[in-house]
Amino acid sequence: EEISNLLVDLQNLNEETKSTHSTKILRGLRDRMESNIVSISRKANAVKTLIESLEKSNAANRASFKEGSSVDRTRVTITNGVRAKLRDTMSEFHRLREWIFSDYRDDLKRKYFLATGEEASDDDMEKMISGGFVRTFEVRPEMDLKTKERHEAVNDIKRSLNRLHQVFLDMAVLVETQGDRIDDIEANVANAGSFVSGGTNSLFYANQMKKKSKKWVFWVSILGVIILFV
Repeated sequence: EEISNLLVDLQNLNEETKSTHSTKILRGLRDRMESNIVSISRKANAVKTLIESLEKSNAANRASFKEGSSVDRTRVTITNGVRAKLRDTMSEFHRLREWIFSDYRDDLKRKYFLATGEEASDDDMEKMISGGFVRTFEVRPEMDLKTKERHEAVNDIKRSLNRLHQVFLDMAVLVETQGDRIDDIEANVANAGSFVSGGTNSLFYANQMKKKSKKWVFWVSILGVIILFV
């Protein structure tokens, strides 16, 4: 939830960078976005560590409780719940990242058209996005400081987002591992059958012991009566 809140704040800060006319405020927004990205990275790594710890604990727990038992299924369910939350957060981040990049691309197109009166070609867009934005407009007096600052700020944000993107990519294998028995219906049915069978066998054994116990009591009683009459 904390990561989701930071992502929402990141989106709001990005919106503010488009409306502010102060380069000082723009730098402040950029710094806050960078701070949010660092916080998200740390919290995501903490969740990753938690999942790994839960997985190890689950494996160790199976020495005491059989795999597929109610205790094991409960622990695996909790682990998968944390994994699902992280997966959802990763999806939120990827959508936000693509939205910020797409939004900036559209902004560049508008700036290019206003400055040149022409539509930007794909080559022009690639040059601007790769860092040639200032050079593209350097002969244009319409290019103001705020636009340059926004371009530099967005480039910094892009680098930070790409670093965070790599962090989430490193977690992808852990998050997408869904081979746990708790998600396998057939395995659960088989396990349930195993436990029912085991319970049935135990019940049969208990009934047999109960019958033998009754027979033993009956014969002891007969022996006692014979002794009394003798």
